[in-house]
Amino acid sequence: MVDIVVRRVVGDIDMEAAKSIRMEVFVQEQHVPEEEEMDEYDDTAIHAIAISRGIVIGTGRLILGGLEAKIGRMAVLQPERRSGVGSLLIEWLENEAIKNGAVVIALHAQTYVSDFYEKHGYTSEGHVFFEAGIEHLLMRKKVIL
Repeated sequence: MVDIVVRRVVGDIDMEAAKSIRMEVFVQEQHVPEEEEMDEYDDTAIHAIAISRGIVIGTGRLILGGLEAKIGRMAVLQPERRSGVGSLLIEWLENEAIKNGAVVIALHAQTYVSDFYEKHGYTSEGHVFFEAGIEHLLMRKKVIL
């Protein structure tokens, strides 16, 4: 397996790379309207990128909110999916949440990938709902150490 580095987005070049991944995955592949994909949380969230061979191949973000943080905008380029990139991203984002005092992490999982989040300790709450025309589940994980 090729070495993959996950790190915090630093500067405009990193942010543009993260946004490019999101545009490709959410807007082009999944037909999420661009105005819904880019939102007011982008300016204050902690963003992460996954890099392989100098190329950004995945991204995710963390919104801090006291004791509960929210992971979102997890996206990995098609050729890199199911290779562990998503796991590395979610683990990095969870560690950042814990460092910042979160004891619970929430996320809105697309239903077709909810098993990925279950493998990482998340449990679904409530019923399926639609976000940007796509079925989602609210999922949470307690991360008290």
